[in-house]
Amino acid sequence: MGIKEELQKLAEANEMEYFGVSPAERLTNLPEGHRPTDLLPGAKSVIVLGKKIPQGAITAHKQAFAGERHQYFSYTIYGYLKVNDMLNNAAFRVVRYIEKNYKRVAYPIPSSQPRDEYLYMGAMSNRYAAVCAGLGEFTWSGFVATPKDGPRVRWVSVITDAEIEPDSLYTGSKLCDHTKCNLCVEICPVGALSEDQAVEVQIGDFRTSYSLRQKALCRCATTGLVKGTPGRLQADIPAQMKSMDDWFEMNKKDDPWQRMEFNHGNYCHRCMIECPIGTN
Repeated sequence: MGIKEELQKLAEANEMEYFGVSPAERLTNLPEGHRPTDLLPGAKSVIVLGKKIPQGAITAHKQAFAGERHQYFSYTIYGYLKVNDMLNNAAFRVVRYIEKNYKRVAYPIPSSQPRDEYLYMGAMSNRYAAVCAGLGEFTWSGFVATPKDGPRVRWVSVITDAEIEPDSLYTGSKLCDHTKCNLCVEICPVGALSEDQAVEVQIGDFRTSYSLRQKALCRCATTGLVKGTPGRLQADIPAQMKSMDDWFEMNKKDDPWQRMEFNHGNYCHRCMIECPIGTN
């Protein structure tokens, strides 16, 4: 059994439903400073683990948006924070396995938080890594669609200077065609997704794309500051909301009761939860 098979077996033992490997050079299109070789000089491979969101947490999310706000906490803890914890724990075990048994360096990228809040981005994109590892394609809303579970999967990555056999890029049928399904654009409570402006992604011969998203607007939804989310503030968005500085000023108006609550999850994710891919 080689290193790839050993790591996949370890991932499965830690309740990961998805496992893939990308060569580091597939991620060279990421912004400067956020590429595997920027973070770990000599990086050869990126290992990606994925954990699907439990169906019960998805149900809780839908009920919260239907007006039963208290159900939001079940989604936050069991569909977001707990899933992230499991991903980070699994990544840590992969790191320790590589460093102990193969004497190579392994650099984990956390699932979601912590991140650079001003730039609203992490050290490296776990979603982009998942696409590069052949686990799916981008949805128009910017999540990674998988054939089985759609975009309702969370991801974690491990960069390593060990050379591991890579997986092929996704070759299945097209999963997201926003020209036929515009649901994510229509249900976004802040209008953060462009209907026609795209970020084009080219990885070798593989092409995928996602909507040009206004990060400050999206941040208003994820922090529960606006109408259409389970947040308490229900404030109106200013006419101009273009930068994270604009979001910071609006965040000062947050409802004091909301500040007292467990407010480290995500008050939105509606585009991901309601996406029809993987629901049949």
